[in-house]
Amino acid sequence: MNKKCTGAVLACALALGAWSGSALATPVNVGGVIFDPDSPMDLSIQALNFRETAVSQVGDVLKGYGLIGSINGTDANTFCPACDLTFTFQYTLQDVDTTGAQPRLVFDMGTLDFYVSAKGSFNVSDPTSVGSGPTWLSLAGHTASDSGYSTVGELYAVLNGTPGNPGNGSSGFGLLDVTGGMAGGYMDTNGRDDGADFTLNSSFQYFSDGACADGTCYPILGQGGLIGHSVNVPEPGVAGMLGLGLGLMGFLMWRRRKDDEVESESHA
Repeated sequence: MNKKCTGAVLACALALGAWSGSALATPVNVGGVIFDPDSPMDLSIQALNFRETAVSQVGDVLKGYGLIGSINGTDANTFCPACDLTFTFQYTLQDVDTTGAQPRLVFDMGTLDFYVSAKGSFNVSDPTSVGSGPTWLSLAGHTASDSGYSTVGELYAVLNGTPGNPGNGSSGFGLLDVTGGMAGGYMDTNGRDDGADFTLNSSFQYFSDGACADGTCYPILGQGGLIGHSVNVPEPGVAGMLGLGLGLMGFLMWRRRKDDEVESESHA
């Protein structure tokens, strides 16, 4: 193999590798939802509002729904220009501690699912407006202890008021693991506390007895945020081009070695 051919193959291999690398660095579109794994805020998901049921005794099921308002600091018209990214969640109340100044609740059996819905379809007063589209991301509660609670669970809450009527300043904290959905492969990174994929924080308070369209009232209104990390999963075509570039370089090294062996034998 002459030097001119060698240089051409090497340049081609390097160009393919560089092109593949640049392709991996761009924002990704998963089911109409756009996010950038290279964003300095990656990965932050904010719910502007959500509605949830009230719980008061062990065994009660906390249910809720809402709309995502931002991803990595971008608004809905940027991260979901032709869709609504909605979600539903539920947890089971495992323990109620009212011995302190503020009631403390512990939940387990948690799930949180995101859906890609038609643009403008979400109605904060109608729980049936959520969940009709394909599943974008599925999460499950991650069990981890919190030193302020005697019971180990997946979600912890401290209340101003009572469990059935929490006041302003009530808050929740928990951990979540990725279990599926279109975006699951991009966010299953185990990069948060205790190897979880997401940290969940929320604030909520009793609002009204509305939002009973499905037969269950959702009188509590809140805001929440998820903090995690995402990675850019290469498309099959991009991965193939990267492999081609590496293959060309491997072939080049093998051919050069064979040429050196032939030249050495001819001088023996």
